[in-house]
Amino acid sequence: MTDDAVGWADRLKGGVLRFFPERQIILRTDGETSYIRLTTGLQLAVLGGWLVVAGWVGFTTVGYYTQESMILAKNDSIDRSRQAYRKLLDQVSDYQLSIVGITRDLKETEAHLRRLFTQNEALKQDLNTTEVALRTSEKERARITNARVALGDQLELLGSELRQMTGKNNALEAHIGTLRRHLETIEAEKAEIAAERAALDDQLWGLHNELESSNSKIALLQNNVKALKGDLRTIILERSAIASDNDGLRNQLSSLQRVLEEERDAHRTELRRISDRAQANIRTVEEVIKRTGLKLDVIAPLPAKQIMGQGGPFVPYHPDMQVDDDEDSLRVSLTQRLERWEALRGVFVALPLIPPVSNYRISSRFGPRVDPLNGRRAMHDGLDMAGPYKEPVTATADGTVVFAGRRRAYGRVVEIDHGHGLMTRYAHLAKIVVRRGESVKLGRTIGLLGSSGRSSGPHVHYEVRYHGRALNPAKFLKAGAYVQSKETN
Repeated sequence: MTDDAVGWADRLKGGVLRFFPERQIILRTDGETSYIRLTTGLQLAVLGGWLVVAGWVGFTTVGYYTQESMILAKNDSIDRSRQAYRKLLDQVSDYQLSIVGITRDLKETEAHLRRLFTQNEALKQDLNTTEVALRTSEKERARITNARVALGDQLELLGSELRQMTGKNNALEAHIGTLRRHLETIEAEKAEIAAERAALDDQLWGLHNELESSNSKIALLQNNVKALKGDLRTIILERSAIASDNDGLRNQLSSLQRVLEEERDAHRTELRRISDRAQANIRTVEEVIKRTGLKLDVIAPLPAKQIMGQGGPFVPYHPDMQVDDDEDSLRVSLTQRLERWEALRGVFVALPLIPPVSNYRISSRFGPRVDPLNGRRAMHDGLDMAGPYKEPVTATADGTVVFAGRRRAYGRVVEIDHGHGLMTRYAHLAKIVVRRGESVKLGRTIGLLGSSGRSSGPHVHYEVRYHGRALNPAKFLKAGAYVQSKETN
């Protein structure tokens, strides 16, 4: 490409940008401001579409009026030919009357009759010419009729395309109905997962109660053993009197000892099973906390009593360590693991692991980005979840509403404190349905999705903060997906 061509292309591009710069339409309704961006490409596309439509309408209009004028001209020509033909017929009638009169005086006016005969021939030629003109007018009328038929065919083709567009609209409505049914199925599955989680908590408490009952049985058995030992000492002192019964008592004692050992083995097995299950739950919750990006040793540190070691290298104790089969060691280990589970359970309940809206797409992720309104580089402290206008926005964990109102850039915003230093923020809402100080549960509707504040369209700006520091909400959502996968397995 030559320098002249490059310069011409640059001048053309500069002219286009000068006449069609990027524009923004500012809409303000009920105190809310929204922006619509009109890029150069969009303006050129709208102008091109308008020129095509205007050209098509102009061509159709000119063609229509041209055909109408031609038809009117031909009709006028046909009317004039018909009038001339009627005049000729009248003249022929007059000439015939004259011929009748002249016939009476034929002998006297032979010369005059010849002239009349010549005139009659001329009139016949004019009549033939008029008939030829009439036939030509009929052909023109047939051509115009064909043009009208072609125009009718075009209208029929447009009607067929309109019916096809109607069919496509019906198909789209059916697809939307299918998506809505799929959304209802997902909501039902979410309710089932919450019910299974509650059942797991109830089962854990049931196991705890069974453990207490087992401890009571062991205490009773120990008392029985003590009583048996007392009886045994009495029997030894009276051995001379009851020597015949000594073997029977020994057999009974052996049997009781076997029963006691079997009970102890069963109790140890049950303790190990409960301890292993508690440890599995502890590992799952610790993995979920790690996946969120929180530091486990900060948000849920191990108690000081679980740090062991006497001399030698310092080795912190963790419930995940192996223990021997001694009953007291098993009991101590289970107690430590249950205490660890209770501490982790409180943190786990406070984790926001589900999205605040059920039907959404991520329109802007966490971290550095280009600002959608001024085009400058900026830090984005949350996730922008675009969705249908006024879709319910729900709390992502149990907590207390610490702010519910308007802020300059966030518009209508709700902030919820979940404890343990965790707080979530929901901004750009269309409506707020909770008050400050109100306690909310997981899944409670707190507002409606909107575009209030500094926003370019309907979405919810969702933040997760730990002691005031912004964290990536996507990690919490992935951790929630990991919990669902573990529950499914």
